[in-house]
Amino acid sequence: MLRAQKQHAARATSSNANLRNRASPARLVKLYKYMSEDQRKMIHEVKFDGLLKIACTTIPADFANWLMVECFDAESSELVFPRRGRISVTSKSMADILNLRNKGDEVKYELDVDAINFIHSKYGIIQRQAPKIEEMMERVKQNNHANEDFLRSWLKIAVSTFLCPPTSLGISPRCYLALVDLTCMKKLNWCQFVVDQLKDAARKIDKKNSVRGCFLLLVVNPLAVGNVQIPATQPRIAAWTRKLLD
Repeated sequence: MLRAQKQHAARATSSNANLRNRASPARLVKLYKYMSEDQRKMIHEVKFDGLLKIACTTIPADFANWLMVECFDAESSELVFPRRGRISVTSKSMADILNLRNKGDEVKYELDVDAINFIHSKYGIIQRQAPKIEEMMERVKQNNHANEDFLRSWLKIAVSTFLCPPTSLGISPRCYLALVDLTCMKKLNWCQFVVDQLKDAARKIDKKNSVRGCFLLLVVNPLAVGNVQIPATQPRIAAWTRKLLD
């Protein structure tokens, strides 16, 4: 089924040809070698450790775009394959893929003046200037301590490069509100947030050539290969390599 779908995607001539999406796990994977066990433990404690097990660093862009443009129905939250069936895209399926928290309060992804002022003060950010992702990457690499500065910086990268990347190369200030209180952020429903952002992006495709949302999750969501055994304790994203996706 997967091969037939990918052949269909390659033949498709639709608006997905010019669609741009910046979601990529590559930056998160690049940070693995710079992190201490104590830093990894901090990430585990806020229930984001599934993002420390990513096996695929790149996305099959044409296939992902085809799934988003041609197959994903935002209203029903399903991947629809004519004459083949439907696959639900839910917070439960995101939990299976990423092992993020799938219960709790809503993640607020919005501009909040107090949150922006807090982050700007903490990081010495000039007003009206979003920090670049590469600058935040360097901040994480240079931090040898398992402290709030490390965790908040890493989480900003996780959200802004993978879970819900903005259309620019900067860290979106919309993620600040959820990351101000690190005790509360681990109680939020991040799986539902990922699904909601994909649905929002799908609704805006006709209006924009560049959209946020993590298309890779649409690729991994329907995959099932008989000879790939995924332990129940391991998130699906830890098993899917680029070779398998291709």
